[in-house]
Amino acid sequence: MEEFLTKEGDIFLWTQPKATSRIFELHRHDEPFGTLEFRSMWGTLAWSKDPIQNWSFKRVGFLTPHITVRMPDFDSDYALFDPKVFGGGMLHTSDGRPYRWEPLNNWHTKWRFTDKKGVAILSFEQDSEEFKLSELFTIQAAVTVETNRITNLEFSMLVNLGFYLVVLNSMDSSAAAAAAAASSM
Repeated sequence: MEEFLTKEGDIFLWTQPKATSRIFELHRHDEPFGTLEFRSMWGTLAWSKDPIQNWSFKRVGFLTPHITVRMPDFDSDYALFDPKVFGGGMLHTSDGRPYRWEPLNNWHTKWRFTDKKGVAILSFEQDSEEFKLSELFTIQAAVTVETNRITNLEFSMLVNLGFYLVVLNSMDSSAAAAAAAASSM
């Protein structure tokens, strides 16, 4: 029987050590647990590493974009994420398990994954309560495990993909704000 690495109520913290770098660190009880690294400053290909499983994520497509989720050294997708126009979306794994990604507030700073029955699995909350001026231009999020019914592989995929989606949302919002500012000049 597999030993579970998480339990309901566990909190993990994603941080961005440098605002000028697209490398993020996942911590559990102040101990490093994993990383998420974008391969270029402007692209959407990212790799994650943690003690359970390494992953790659990439947004592809223009008119109907989706995100591929792969394990290293595999040419086929392990899962596909189909985003909704105004936030959220559905993740479908290769074995048919669906997960819903949904915003929990209008500002899109709180998110969660739920299973097909709507039971919360993981929740993400951007910007910690201990906000520091040095973190002004960084992306960070606290992740709470919402259930004991999560496998290690499921946790690894969702904790990394969820933060990848948080980062993409933040990048897209920044780009939209910059475009709006430029067009009003």
